[in-house]
Amino acid sequence: MRQIIIPSASKHTIELPEFYYGKRVMITVSALGEKMNSFAKAEEARAFFNSIQVDMTNFKFDREEANER
Repeated sequence: MRQIIIPSASKHTIELPEFYYGKRVMITVSALGEKMNSFAKAEEARAFFNSIQVDMTNFKFDREEANER
């Protein structure tokens, strides 16, 4: 069940269908504007990490050479 509301008072009651009576439920409340900002931050982080990727397709690791010290 998902419902978008605009509460008009400081106290608000959420009505659940009888299907949920006696069951454990999770209720999450967030402002839609704030949620959009978190998505924007995730996109910004993804863009940053995509910009510093290194192409290592031709990289070859030589264990013997690494252990020569």
